[in-house]
Amino acid sequence: MVGERIRQLRIHKQLTQKELTEGICSITYLSRIENGQINPSAEFLRKVSKRLGYDLTELSSPNRDEKTLGIVESYKQKGEITEEDLSYLHIQTLELNSTKVNLHLYGVLLRYYTTKGEIEQARSIYSLSKRFISGEMSEGLEDEYFYYFLACGNFFYYLQDFNYSVHYYTKADHLLKERDSLDAAKLYYNLSLIKQRTHANQEISMYYSNKAYEIFEKYEEKEYIITALITLGVQYQLNNDLDNSMECLKKAERIIIEMEGHEKLTSFKGMIQHNIGRVYERKKEYGSAINYYLNSINIFEDPSLDLQIVHPLRRLVEIYIELKDWVLVDKYLEKALTITEKFQLKHDNILLCLLRLSVKKLQGNESLYEKGMQKMLDSAIHLNQGILIKRITKELGNHFYDKKAYKKAADYLMKALEYEE
Repeated sequence: MVGERIRQLRIHKQLTQKELTEGICSITYLSRIENGQINPSAEFLRKVSKRLGYDLTELSSPNRDEKTLGIVESYKQKGEITEEDLSYLHIQTLELNSTKVNLHLYGVLLRYYTTKGEIEQARSIYSLSKRFISGEMSEGLEDEYFYYFLACGNFFYYLQDFNYSVHYYTKADHLLKERDSLDAAKLYYNLSLIKQRTHANQEISMYYSNKAYEIFEKYEEKEYIITALITLGVQYQLNNDLDNSMECLKKAERIIIEMEGHEKLTSFKGMIQHNIGRVYERKKEYGSAINYYLNSINIFEDPSLDLQIVHPLRRLVEIYIELKDWVLVDKYLEKALTITEKFQLKHDNILLCLLRLSVKKLQGNESLYEKGMQKMLDSAIHLNQGILIKRITKELGNHFYDKKAYKKAADYLMKALEYEE
């Protein structure tokens, strides 16, 4: 199996056979090793180990499980992992492991790649995990399953597949032993995000956010406190409680000032600027809203944060549609769509496409609007996005009612009623 391990490591390192063998051996020699036709020499293993950044002699180590669990625990504590340790975990996915090791292994790899935004790698890890982790929980492994379910929930939340996400978060919730622990707070926070996305009324999402916030304050976890306050600011704003929304955002801003120099402050600052902009937009103070959105975009211009630019861009599109500045509508809309496609943000992509279709309708192109809306409805149904299905069917129903196409209007409005909370 050494040849297969070498092949997997080479792929993980994104090296071609030519790049790996240059100055070491012929491509043919490597190919025969990877295909299991011959055994590699000790000299070959030594040189290739150096190039891959991984000691291939560890493949036969009797302490495999011990090392795997050590890497896993280190990642859980620090949130960081070396390239060598990452390679080691990938190799272990090729081995037959106990359920306990698999839960740790796939939970960490899935969380790592989801957090990094490397979604195809995360998808591959999730698919592998489904082969080797049983849906029937083994007694004594509640903590391991909790971490794995949380990682799965985060993965599907990233994909904006909220039904699967809440499915895994609910499974994790059933395994909670201590309801006031940090693990509980993180789960409550994640549940608040799901409820925010899937419920028009924000009372439930705020219930979970407040529970998370109280626990984060108890443990003095400032980074999480800021995150919870920003989220509460969004949820109050969605419920039209603009004063409480601004109060939460300003409180988060004050904590950030106390923490100056923290590595995640840039992202937090951008989020706060964006959400203060949302408050001003709700007040129809468009000039102030635009300034805050542009400030957040400038902050998010860092390549590591560009995924977050999509949100202020969408808000700018909405404002410029209101102001009928079609040049800027087109500019910001295309930029936002490019980001959603790059990061596979399907929910946000549909929202942006709906904005583009609303512009086509304003321009009098009703045929394109109707066909496009039906296409978006099909996408929302395929993705099982209930709140989007309700929005699209309601909009189409009202559109056909205005055109006196009452049969079509009734069909769409009846469909919308199916998705009432």
